[in-house]
Amino acid sequence: MNLAVDERHFSRFLSAATIYWRNNLPPSPSDEWIVVEAYHPDIRVLIRNLTIANALSRVTGARSVALVGADPEWEETFWRAFDRERVKALVSAYGIHEIVDVHDVVAQRLAEGDLGDVPLSEAEIDARADSTVCRLRLVPRLPAEDLADPVYLGRRRRVHAFASVYASILDRYTPKALVTCDVEYDQWGVLVDLAVGREIPVVHVQTTGSLKAYTLFPEARSGEATFRAEMTRLIAGTYEGLRPHAHLLERSAERVFDRSRNNLGRPSWWRKGSASTLELTTADETSQFRGFVRDRLGLDKDQPVIAVFSHALSDALGTNRESFADLAEWLEETAHFARGRPDAYWLFLDHPHQASFDRTGFFARLAETFAEAPNLRFMRSLDLSRNSLYAIADLGVTVRGSVANELPALGIPVLQAGWSEWSDCGFSQVVTEPSAYWKALDTAIGTLAAGGELITAEQISAARLWQWLYRSGADVVSPLVPHWEVMPAGLLLSMLGVSMSEVESDGDPVFTAVARMWTKREPMLTRFDLTDATEIQRNVR
Repeated sequence: MNLAVDERHFSRFLSAATIYWRNNLPPSPSDEWIVVEAYHPDIRVLIRNLTIANALSRVTGARSVALVGADPEWEETFWRAFDRERVKALVSAYGIHEIVDVHDVVAQRLAEGDLGDVPLSEAEIDARADSTVCRLRLVPRLPAEDLADPVYLGRRRRVHAFASVYASILDRYTPKALVTCDVEYDQWGVLVDLAVGREIPVVHVQTTGSLKAYTLFPEARSGEATFRAEMTRLIAGTYEGLRPHAHLLERSAERVFDRSRNNLGRPSWWRKGSASTLELTTADETSQFRGFVRDRLGLDKDQPVIAVFSHALSDALGTNRESFADLAEWLEETAHFARGRPDAYWLFLDHPHQASFDRTGFFARLAETFAEAPNLRFMRSLDLSRNSLYAIADLGVTVRGSVANELPALGIPVLQAGWSEWSDCGFSQVVTEPSAYWKALDTAIGTLAAGGELITAEQISAARLWQWLYRSGADVVSPLVPHWEVMPAGLLLSMLGVSMSEVESDGDPVFTAVARMWTKREPMLTRFDLTDATEIQRNVR
């Protein structure tokens, strides 16, 4: 558990949390249940999940049951400091009524060889096993021979066991809601798949900002294959509901845009701090700096520059609609296409945290393969300043990266080879078939070469409105959830302990926002009612 504080400070916080939640949960809870997942070792994630679960308890009167435990392979690969007993102590302090150590139950079933009935198809089991093994091995894809590997087959058996155990838990508690920090891989994704199939609302708590959460209610489903695909449509619905009120939000949206330019927080292409500030403010400044960057990189001044943003290649594979089989295939095929288009320069940038997602050196090998192509450049993204990147790029290309909303806000068009949470909002071009992708690239190059525009003023405004929604309207601020950037853990627990001991709960934004989301069946938490023009005018300046 990411909680490097001594036992005395931890115990003091547990005491404050116990008293706070004893006084702020229903005194006589009903026999209904909320399931909250508590697998993650990061205290910030656990606090978010548990707080949302308790807020739902206040709305519904339901009890909560927490799912705890740690997968041995996840511990070995990512979570070396995991402390099960501290997690259980934290869960108990938050007033959770029951705790189930799912991983112990799964391990027992695996040891006994009794995996139980499987409520998922073979294809669904394969998909979860494949994505989990890729993430654990830090590889972009599994070679065919790996599918017969004992480690892979063991993971597949584990997916089977998870499905059986989760089915039993859902049968026992028939929950009113599931609260989880993740919707991917085996230990989270299988639970989400089963909950969605049983028409249980799923609250996906985000690991960024103050407090963000997306919720899929059963009646809002449209038949998409995955949770994320369903949410793409629903998030766009909330965003479209803002459009008639855009004039009321214009000043606030510009303020948020300006803060984003100055990189006050993530994602901002996974950078932050003054060293990453975007200082270029006028067209003349950008044009002059563009010439400098082109000279530095040895690029002809007359050809368009297309920036291709690599992804965390092993992360969350197969979780939304995409043009290619995996992220590595997309990047590789794009490089092949680019070599055949010498009428444009192609700048391929790795993910700033690439080492945490790929141990195979895929990006470096790709760079070596295309080293002789005069119109291709492969670079470490952190070797290129934000000023240089945004001055030189005529078109950004990604699948689901955060640049798909950041670049349009700056007036730079983006082509997405797949869906993201914002891809249905209209400020980027989105394709989900290879043929459409190649055609879109071809058209874009022709338009840029002819001096045409690929983005409209309306799309630029739309991207800035999205930034307001993401960073402000759908980011709930409460003393019960310190901002994601509040660390180390000792500081976080100190702040939270003071809030629980000294601040009264009446009207707390978390409780208000969760109640509004639940009663109005909205797909995301919001600071205030985004459908009410009067509320918007009252809350923005």
